[in-house]
Amino acid sequence: MHEYDRDDEMPYAGIATYYKAPFVPFPTLEDADVAVLGVPYDGGTSSRSGARMGPRALREASTNWAFQYAPAPFWDGEAGVFVLGGVRWVDSGDVQLGPSPTTERYHTNVIDRLQPIAEAGLFPLTIGGDHSISYPAMKAVHRARGGQPFHLVQFDAHLDYWDEDAGERFTHESSIIRAHEEHLLSGLTQYGIRGLHTAYDNIGLARQRGSHIFWCEQAKDARVEELVDHLEPGTDTYITFDVDCLDPAIAPGTGTPEPGGFTYYEAKAILLAICSRCNVIGMDLVEVSPVYDGPSQLTSLHAVRLIMDVVGGVFRRRDELGLR
Repeated sequence: MHEYDRDDEMPYAGIATYYKAPFVPFPTLEDADVAVLGVPYDGGTSSRSGARMGPRALREASTNWAFQYAPAPFWDGEAGVFVLGGVRWVDSGDVQLGPSPTTERYHTNVIDRLQPIAEAGLFPLTIGGDHSISYPAMKAVHRARGGQPFHLVQFDAHLDYWDEDAGERFTHESSIIRAHEEHLLSGLTQYGIRGLHTAYDNIGLARQRGSHIFWCEQAKDARVEELVDHLEPGTDTYITFDVDCLDPAIAPGTGTPEPGGFTYYEAKAILLAICSRCNVIGMDLVEVSPVYDGPSQLTSLHAVRLIMDVVGGVFRRRDELGLR
């Protein structure tokens, strides 16, 4: 028999798991450091659907960097750091939901798949899907931590603090308010908020509950240090990244684009500062809708690269502190 050599396989060939990592549905720390779980769900959208195809698009885009794998690192000359050296990945597949799941079944299935990953000590990376997936994902991480809350850092064009939409309380507009009400969070920081707002956005309520809101134009004009200074060093932090926080000129493939937004470098700088300052315990990236992305896959490419930047920053900090 011939031994299969992954190093001989081109990025565009083979099976498109995330980063072309091994498929391991129920991983342990013996298998990997990072587990990617897809949630192909967009039943929480209030406008253009299509984010259910996000996990597949992100996996395909991730193969562009599949020529590197542990233990060899990438060199990020712009940031002046080595990235992802020795970090082992697995792809744990997708949460099975069916065509019309009830909210209870949807949330339960996400939690049942993600909680064991977090409990096993792997870094949970959840890819969506619309932003409603963040609520059950955060519940899974919260339960895996024995009910200990964490600080949430949200990158988004929208607050996602609507109480309900047409009587529905679990949509992509309400994931953050639900997490706050369920006491999953010890604090909340929101970067990149922009657009036009109404009373339904509950800006005053979010602030009353302690949210640090950084409007997009304000954040773009501020020094990165000013944007993270309120975060207590070492704080357990979860990142939820809605791709519509990016400028739709570079990331058009999303359901609710807003004029303006972060460039790749602006988002990257804030993310790296958070990863350097905080103990990032998990991440989700949502709202990639490839039907609006075009053949260049710009949205998926930006999303995957920012995921790599975050995971690289998380494990670089752990290495510096001797935690791995």
